[in-house]
Amino acid sequence: MNPSFLILKALANVLPISLDSLINPDVSPEDEGAGQMKMLYCSCPSEMRETLLHHTQETMRELTELSEKFETN
Repeated sequence: MNPSFLILKALANVLPISLDSLINPDVSPEDEGAGQMKMLYCSCPSEMRETLLHHTQETMRELTELSEKFETN
């Protein structure tokens, strides 16, 4: 394995950033957020992932409704 990759991987494990953002710093904020969501999902115990997904979907719905209320006012 490439030593540079091992260093980047170690940094990604210690820092609150994804390995993708270390390799490609020009990642869009949307892609970075999606990568963080994926890391959270993968870090969750496998038996709890469905619960995490359900709560994330519900939170997204609530935030969408809240945003729509702000737009109408």
